[in-house]
Amino acid sequence: MKKLALVLVALLALSSVSALAADWNETGLPIVNEPYSFSIFLDDSGLPEDKIMFPIMEEETGITIEWQMAPYPVQQEKLGIALSSGDYADVIAGWTLGDQHLIDMGMKDHTFLPLEDLIAEYAPNIQEVLDKPGIRASMTLPDGHIYSIPYVVREPQVFYIPYINQQWLDRLGLEMPTTPDELKEVLIAFRDQDANGNGDPSDEIPFSGDPNNLDISKLSGWWGVDAAGTKNQFPYFSLVDGKITFGANTEAYKEFIEFFADLYAEGLIDPEIFTQDVATWAAKGKQDLYGVNISYGPSDAYDNFPEGTEEYEKYVKNAMHPLPVLKGVENPVYHRISNGLTLFRTQAVITDKCDEEKAAIIIRWFDYLYSADISRQTSSGPFDICITKLGEHLYKEIDTTDWSEEMKEKYSWGNRFANSLPRYYHDDAYVENPAVVLPYNSDTPNVDLQEEMKMELYGPYLNEKFPEVWSTSEEDTTRSAEIQADLNNYIKTKTAQWIAGQADVEAEWDAYCEQLNTYGLEELLEINRRALGEE
Repeated sequence: MKKLALVLVALLALSSVSALAADWNETGLPIVNEPYSFSIFLDDSGLPEDKIMFPIMEEETGITIEWQMAPYPVQQEKLGIALSSGDYADVIAGWTLGDQHLIDMGMKDHTFLPLEDLIAEYAPNIQEVLDKPGIRASMTLPDGHIYSIPYVVREPQVFYIPYINQQWLDRLGLEMPTTPDELKEVLIAFRDQDANGNGDPSDEIPFSGDPNNLDISKLSGWWGVDAAGTKNQFPYFSLVDGKITFGANTEAYKEFIEFFADLYAEGLIDPEIFTQDVATWAAKGKQDLYGVNISYGPSDAYDNFPEGTEEYEKYVKNAMHPLPVLKGVENPVYHRISNGLTLFRTQAVITDKCDEEKAAIIIRWFDYLYSADISRQTSSGPFDICITKLGEHLYKEIDTTDWSEEMKEKYSWGNRFANSLPRYYHDDAYVENPAVVLPYNSDTPNVDLQEEMKMELYGPYLNEKFPEVWSTSEEDTTRSAEIQADLNNYIKTKTAQWIAGQADVEAEWDAYCEQLNTYGLEELLEINRRALGEE
């Protein structure tokens, strides 16, 4: 009798747990109808109680999160211990996760759950992102499963381009250059003819660039080879007709170096271009010393002068315009940064601590983060405090200039949300900022005219975009990193030396190409071909 009673108690308890776990909604809000929680391990520098959006999210979803939160260095160490001991959370999220974790703990050990079926059934917002060009392929491991939830943000298809000073062109009666040789003639005029009009014909710097993301190698595209060294899973590689090729040992790359070495020797390039820091570079920009300048946006070297100021009118609105892709050959190319989205593909996983139902509730919670309104608020702050919703996917920031320092701190970027958690900034979401510098089209407020201008000039020349891919083995992953590190450092060093006249590219070219092979270039090509699924 006692044994039967215990069985009945156990069955009643199980029934109660099942009823509670089952009391959730497959669509809409709240996600659960009764108190519910799960745990998330992630890296963040703040405290959960300071995150302004967390109570709002809890009220809307009905879910209380058990946050295991600490700064990145702490969590990086804790993650390894947690995974090896088996004492880990329902969800692991943030920057501590990497490709190798998903290969080892997802594809091999099945500690992380496959998510593609859950996403298809319960997460339409995430599904929409997976269906965008290149995203699903980048998220899918070699075994055919998706183990992580991505972090996706809009990004220009091209940035860190050369901008040319239109005011200088106008002042000297010069046309916009269309070829490298024409550019050289323009730079000579900038150097010799007091282009900035300050009465000193010797202070102009014809050509310079932001040291944070200079990557002058991108300009090898003017000679028909994409050999960009940054913002690329395969630096100095490119796709040509779907096949991976290496660009930094080609005759076109050599021609690019010879051209810029000539410019440097003629005093047409900033002598500090490879050695200055950002402060030095920006200080010279604010003195109106740059003729051509590589930067993220046209106003970067001018300290983002506010719209409406005299400095804005002089230096930003009427000065720096995108330099067109120059034709060193008939068919130049330019490096495509993205297809309009940047993907961080290892941002969150669901662990085997969860049964299928709990995993479904969790995937619904992440899908909620992907919704347009929540995604915007996690970035810009809550409605009616930091931001106003004007319409579908259209928002305006509230003027906070009269806020107290305490209020500004309370609603600061770091206190709005745990910014290592995945989300998706929708393609057409737009924030109208009263202090915005770049001009926007008033008829179509989602269109950045600077971006529109860049795409008009650069779009026809952009190369194929590499998909984010997975190495097929741990050995390939490790060896690829080793070879790539050696190659990157060597190419960057030699390119700077040759352009700055510290070495002779003609005399050293054959030895340079041989050294690339010594570092393992051919082996790296084979590893990359396997990763891309080339035969």
